[in-house]
Amino acid sequence: MTSLSEYIALEINGETISLQEVLRFAKWRGQSTFIKEAADAALVRQAAVERGIKVSDDEFQQVADAFRTERDLYDVEATEEWLAANYLSYQEWEALLEDEITRRKLREDLTNGRVEKYFAEQRLSFDAATISRLVIKEEGVARELRAQIVEDGADFHTLAREYSVDLQTRPAGGYSGLIRRSEMEANMEAAVFGAQPGKTVGPIKTYEGWELVKVEALHPARLDDAMRENIKSVLFNEWLAARRLKAKISMPLLEPEAEEAE
Repeated sequence: MTSLSEYIALEINGETISLQEVLRFAKWRGQSTFIKEAADAALVRQAAVERGIKVSDDEFQQVADAFRTERDLYDVEATEEWLAANYLSYQEWEALLEDEITRRKLREDLTNGRVEKYFAEQRLSFDAATISRLVIKEEGVARELRAQIVEDGADFHTLAREYSVDLQTRPAGGYSGLIRRSEMEANMEAAVFGAQPGKTVGPIKTYEGWELVKVEALHPARLDDAMRENIKSVLFNEWLAARRLKAKISMPLLEPEAEEAE
């Protein structure tokens, strides 16, 4: 096999940079996931062939039109400029679109009839809550602040901006947004979903310290369109992970090249 050092990837002021050196930077910065994405695409294509999944001309045209519309590529010139800016030929672009359509069709095929069952089994894990957090290092201080909120009517968000040690949420008065039940530690999950909206619970011991949590709103899981898409993605990713484990995958492009003998 030809050495990667023999492939020229760049020329700068007369200096040639090999593919080996370019990949060295990608690996150093953890940016070599494109190789794994290519492997996944191959696994998807193989599975599509096994299941007789094909891309029709109408399906391709619909996706290609949507792609152009999303990027304001309304004529041939604009499309060619976009392709040139992204170093893609028409053939490469069409192949990538076909891979994307194949992936979508395979996902639909694999998840057909499984979404409702999965939702019924995992419904609780999809429950979510909108919360605000006030994180304190000392339990005693956390209890004192809770008393101020619950007994004296102090404003939770004002105290969070003043006392919370969580630098990410502190500027917003502790507001953390929507968090799924499955993303919470067990003790926080029990406290949050056992409370009414507007209530403050805690102190709760977490890895960050002692937390007071204001339950802004509770969002029981519903099997709407967004949830269906979420579950399809979960099921498909589980399938793909299992497929990877069974596959014989070699990535010579990422393997260190043997050093030349002196």
